Amino acid sequence: MDTLADLFATNRIVVLSVYGQVFFVMGLAIALQSLKRSTVPLARALPWLAAFGILHGLHEWGYLFVPLQSGYLPLPLTEALLFVQLAIKGISFALLLQFGVELVRSTGRLATLPRWLPAVLLLAWGGATAAVSTSTAAQVPSPDAWLEAGKIDEALNLIGASLAVGDVLGRWMLALPGALLAAWGLWASAAELGSVARPRVMAGLRTAALAFGAYAVVGGLLGMPAPFAPASEVNGSTVGAALGIPIEVLRSFAGLVIAVAVIAALDLFEQETDRTLGEARGRAVLARERERIGRDLHDGVIQSIYAAGLHLDAMTTTLDTEESRVAIHRVMGELDRTIAEIRGYISGLEDEGNDGLDPAATIAAVAAEMDLSSLVVFDLRVQDAWLPPLTVGDAEELRQIVRAAFSNTLRHAHATRIETRLWSVGADLRLLIRDDGAGFDVASSASSGGRGLDNMRGRAKLLGGSLTVETGAGRGTTVSLTMPLPTSGRSA
Repeated sequence: MDTLADLFATNRIVVLSVYGQVFFVMGLAIALQSLKRSTVPLARALPWLAAFGILHGLHEWGYLFVPLQSGYLPLPLTEALLFVQLAIKGISFALLLQFGVELVRSTGRLATLPRWLPAVLLLAWGGATAAVSTSTAAQVPSPDAWLEAGKIDEALNLIGASLAVGDVLGRWMLALPGALLAAWGLWASAAELGSVARPRVMAGLRTAALAFGAYAVVGGLLGMPAPFAPASEVNGSTVGAALGIPIEVLRSFAGLVIAVAVIAALDLFEQETDRTLGEARGRAVLARERERIGRDLHDGVIQSIYAAGLHLDAMTTTLDTEESRVAIHRVMGELDRTIAEIRGYISGLEDEGNDGLDPAATIAAVAAEMDLSSLVVFDLRVQDAWLPPLTVGDAEELRQIVRAAFSNTLRHAHATRIETRLWSVGADLRLLIRDDGAGFDVASSASSGGRGLDNMRGRAKLLGGSLTVETGAGRGTTVSLTMPLPTSGRSA
């Protein structure tokens, strides 16, 4: 045990260098990742982690470079550098806490947790450090965390109390809750992504969560020795002496695991970029196909129907009875309505309206297109904080299923309210559309030759899911769709 301790003591410069480097590299890797266009909730919290990593790395390097510079600087300037290092420590821990707050809020857990909490605790830490260090100055031993070089011992004898108290309180008030919230938020993010993310990303998020839990102990609970419980008995120095391993080594190991795991989890955004590019190519192909179908319908089908109408109109002059002419005009009216419906369908084909292929936005777009809010009370609720975007093909199938359900309600149900719910369960996406209309008999609808329900079920199968309809006379209608959540393996 003594040999191991001597080894770490001899290579203290290496330990301090690596300790700062692991956090700095993690922060830099996150900062260089483009997150602005990401729709993943984790992306909104990661800049705070990047700031923590960079700033905390600089703080840890201070244990090495401040002593080296103290041999060439006046004593007051060395003391000033030590106080700057303490301030950087507090701010870095506050940034870690801010990351944890933003992360748990983005996952829907503790959504009411105030964003200003880290700033308030940072100010409270500063005041508490000044008050406690003043009242216990004579009782606090000089910290031994710095490299023994230059005139650092002389400076620590004068202001060591403030540095030790600030270290302990900063870890308890900021680092400990920050690391625990980060661990909870990362684990919740992994659970929320489910099968959407690649195994490497899931492993990275969960490993980072566990590593932050370990850092909460070695970096949050165990600080410098201080004359108040439990820091007077249980601190970094006593634990390090008991294990024969300096606390900086344990923190470095936790930081290294955090850095490697977080960098592995950043593959999530590469996956998102790949999917976005694939969907963009799919949208271009789909747009060209829609344009072709629209031309064929306009130049072929509509012109043929129009020509048939002209022939019928010419026939009315040769008919002898009024009843025959009325019947012909009725058929011509049906043809005109058919032409209008086809033109509307062509207009729909020309509309790009998949609203970024977000499931909730796709449903809302159909409701807006059909002007549901002016006809019934329309209530759309999405239970998840974030749902992965659909592929182009899946979005179009979902769009047509929702359009058919809404259209049936408006045309046949005489409903006053349509409730729509969208949520995820494990690897599945669930959609429920319920109205308070007259309902209908499913068996009678099938026997009458209607294809609407069969078409909806067929589209659900194309999505890899299933569709059920629950209804009855006077009981309204509930349409339930279950489909797999999109994954990177599904193509556009």
